[in-house]
Amino acid sequence: MASRAEERRVQERSLATRAALLDAAIECLVERGYAATTTIETARRAGVSRGAQLHHFPTKAQLLATAVEHLFDRRRSEFLEAFAAIDPRADRLDAAIDVLWSMFQGPAFVAWTELWVAARTDPELAQTVVAVERRFTAETRTMFTEMFPAEPGADALLYDIARDFAFAVVTGVALQRLFPHGERPASDYLDALKRMFRLARLPTSGERHEDGSD
Repeated sequence: MASRAEERRVQERSLATRAALLDAAIECLVERGYAATTTIETARRAGVSRGAQLHHFPTKAQLLATAVEHLFDRRRSEFLEAFAAIDPRADRLDAAIDVLWSMFQGPAFVAWTELWVAARTDPELAQTVVAVERRFTAETRTMFTEMFPAEPGADALLYDIARDFAFAVVTGVALQRLFPHGERPASDYLDALKRMFRLARLPTSGERHEDGSD
């Protein structure tokens, strides 16, 4: 029994060390950028020994490839929690776009941008980044169709592209804000996006339809 308990403690410490290194890597990406994110700096920020860092992630490539997955899990959790918290009596369209925009304001988006740019010239990193992005896209598309089922008479093309279009607009506006150069206020883009979505006849509230369905 004592041996099993000790094994569990070792495993828990190992998982905690691993998580601390991944969080530190993301923090470093946000504050210093991809080029300055090193295994040594990550270990220092995580408060772990160089030996422990090398045990978990011998190279920067391995560290950041795993950080991509870690970041994906964090962003997915943020999206699920934020959308689940939307008041069912609220205008779902306005609320969903506002929540989407909020998800592009935190450090997770900055870290993801750093990884995307680095992946352009790093085939190993690109393979991981692209795979994770595809998973993220698939999951958010599912969330979109569940939250905004197509209504009778809706434009099929507009509905099909609505989720991708929203992400493209919000991503572009968020990138602009990383390098401000006199662009319009973000609220202008969000208001225009909401108006465009209404043209696609997406349901805007949690009210029941005339046929009694949700």
